[in-house]
Amino acid sequence: MYDGGLSVSPEMKEILAQPGYIVSANFGPGQKLRDFGVVLPPFARTVFTGELDTVKEAVERGTAPDLMGTETPFKLGYASLAILGSQRIYLGPPGSMRYLETLRYLFSKWVPVDVEDIVGLTALHHATTSQVPTKDELIHCLLEHGANVNHRNRYGEISLLGTMQINLIPAIDILMEYGADIDIPDADGWTSRRHFVACGPQVTATMTKWIRKRTGEEAPRGEKCCDGCGKNGCSLKNCGRCRIARYCSSQCQVQAWPSHKKTCQPFSSSNTLTRRFLGYPAQPSLWSSHQTRGAHKPKNLDLQVPRTEYPDINITGPLFLYTEKRDFACTIRRFDAPADYDRISRVVRTKGVGGTKGVGGTKAYFAAELESKDKLVVKVSEVLAEQPW
Repeated sequence: MYDGGLSVSPEMKEILAQPGYIVSANFGPGQKLRDFGVVLPPFARTVFTGELDTVKEAVERGTAPDLMGTETPFKLGYASLAILGSQRIYLGPPGSMRYLETLRYLFSKWVPVDVEDIVGLTALHHATTSQVPTKDELIHCLLEHGANVNHRNRYGEISLLGTMQINLIPAIDILMEYGADIDIPDADGWTSRRHFVACGPQVTATMTKWIRKRTGEEAPRGEKCCDGCGKNGCSLKNCGRCRIARYCSSQCQVQAWPSHKKTCQPFSSSNTLTRRFLGYPAQPSLWSSHQTRGAHKPKNLDLQVPRTEYPDINITGPLFLYTEKRDFACTIRRFDAPADYDRISRVVRTKGVGGTKGVGGTKAYFAAELESKDKLVVKVSEVLAEQPW
């Protein structure tokens, strides 16, 4: 029988052989069985449970195994054991679950940080590609002690590629902060740069934020903060002229005006498209009489064009637009206004998410306002930063 590299100890077999239910009260056999959890040698088990004092005692007494070595047929290094334990132990014995201190102590005793298991996964891979999120402090600890952010496992994958696939935004931020290379391919030639646009809006917004930061580029509304003082976590109001810049107070807006006026462009016929559309209100209040008499409150729209990766194929299906809360959505058809349709499609394909030389871009974010019940104005001259929705 294939055992997957695991085994059941004689003591566990003895407990399991008892008839009936197994009591746990007063540290009975049931509690012993729970405490076994993972079948590991004694020292490896204390690392897995984060029992710092016991780990120290074994190392100082010289009873610990070779700290450069690995445990189990899966060849897990001790840093990996600490990370895996932190993801799985929710209630350990007294003095346990001290994972950050345990990791730091092990590294002080020259435990290598990038030990590969049988499929080339290191502690950093385990920390950033698990469905159970790892505490940020543990990921930082690994990287601060020299973990290779671009280490490739047996599949050729760096940690970032796996992190994006499970939408772990904090881990993506940390890996990018420490210099993850988005152009390293896996064994199939797939890179993080190619992959992130297919991972959902949160991953896309995070990755494009870092790509811009690395290239020194800026995009409107890249951060949810005051464009004057940089304050975040507060109520923001739009510039009444361009509808894009945001400020926390009128004082901030006045102080920022000498700089902002150079780029402040009001909605005009030259930089907007005004279209009748096929749409629906998800909230009846959108069509209240006081809103339809004048311009509707400005909104950000996600505009999506039909997907294509082939520049020679002209796909002309409806454009789809919606707001963050999905309280408004509509479609724009090409046969209603071919020139306008082609203009905004071109902007999305060249400046939208993944867009380059007219190929790949399928969505982009714009400032827009609803002038009447079926009349939408989209400011196409400025593409906003990718948003996490």
